[in-house]
Parts: sequence; C-alpha cells; structure tokens
Amino acid sequence: MRPETHLEAFEERKETIMKWAVEVRGIENSQRIIGDNASKAIAELLSAYLHKAHKVEEGFQLNHAWFKSEKIFRRLPEFEGKQGIVSKMITLEKACEKLSYGSPKDINEIESALSLFKEMEGKIKPLLEREKPE
Repeated sequence: MRPETHLEAFEERKETIMKWAVEVRGIENSQRIIGDNASKAIAELLSAYLHKAHKVEEGFQLNHAWFKSEKIFRRLPEFEGKQGIVSKMITLEKACEKLSYGSPKDINEIESALSLFKEMEGKIKPLLEREKPE
C-alpha cells in the first residue's frame, strides 16, 4: 500500500478513538473501541513511515498482532528509534488486547493505553514528516 493509504487508515482510527470514544461516549465507556483501534492505528502510522522511507517493499503489510512478541524486532528493518518505538508498540498491543477482550478495566488502564497511543504518534509522525514527498 502507498504511504497515503496507511495515513488515511491511521486518521480514520484516530478519529474513532478521539471523537467517538473519548468525546461522545467517554473514556470509561469506550474500553473496547480504544482497544480495537489504538494499536492498529499506530501500526498504520509506522507502515506509512516504513513505506515512505523505502525501508520496506511496496507489498509489505505490517500486522499489529506481530507486536505481541519480541520477535517483531527481527521482522522489521532498521530505522531511527526502532528499539524504543517497537518496545512501546509491544506494550501498546498487549494493553489493547486486554482492553478489547478482557473484563471491564479500571479507567487508569484505559487512559494509559490512550497516553501510549499519543506518545507513539508523537514519536513516529516526526520521522514521517522528515521524509521527502514522493
């Protein structure tokens, strides 16, 4: 997929989280919405960067579920900040899985996942913006 397609998917998931889950329903009522979208959104953002930076081939698909394991480090090419970004994405994926499939969680766990989502966006977007337009 093209970087723009990944960015559109990211923005769609981000809007679902921030507008629908946070503003309309409220964080405490949106555990599963946040869990189902946060990790997938960040995977889309990282995919956009990897494609735009020509770190992966055009047909490469990054699956958010790969971030359940440290093995993901071997599957990804080298890029600036890889260690920190991938480590946090593993943490985010695990948190999202608990939110998506588990029993109701304390609001602090939900807020923690949201905070991690925002942190990851803040780390990956600058990398993406430094890449020259196609």
